[in-house]
Amino acid sequence: MSRKSKSVVEVPEMAEETTAPSEGGAISNAQAVRNALAEGHDDISSIDEFVRTEYGKEIPRQQISAYKSQTRRKAGEAPRRGRRPRAAVEGYLAPPRISPAGEGDLIDALRALKPLVAKVGVENVKKLAELLS
Repeated sequence: MSRKSKSVVEVPEMAEETTAPSEGGAISNAQAVRNALAEGHDDISSIDEFVRTEYGKEIPRQQISAYKSQTRRKAGEAPRRGRRPRAAVEGYLAPPRISPAGEGDLIDALRALKPLVAKVGVENVKKLAELLS
C-alpha cells in the first residue's frame, strides 16, 4: 500500500453570492442565512421567515443558529455569553462574608448585626431572631 501524496492542492476561491442564485444554480443554506444576516435579520425566527419567503427553503432552527454563529465568528464578533448583568443598585451594602462552620467569630457576627439593628430597630431584630430559632 502506498502513502498518500503530501502535495498541496490549490482550490480556486469561489465568489460569494449576495442576493439571488445565478442561472440554474441553487443557493446554499449557509449563503441564504448569510444573506438574511446582511439584510439585518438578527433573531432566528426572522431569519427563518426571510429564508422561507425569499428562497422557499426549509432550514432547521438549529442549523440556522449554527450558520449564524459561524458567520459571526468568522467576522470577528464576540459571542454573547450567559445572561446580561443586572443593573447595579445604589446604596447596596454587601452581606458580610460567611465563614465556614466552626470558624465563626462572635464579635464579627455582632458587628454585622449592628447596621441591621440601626436600620430596623431592636424589637424587630428580636422578632427576627425568634422567627429563625
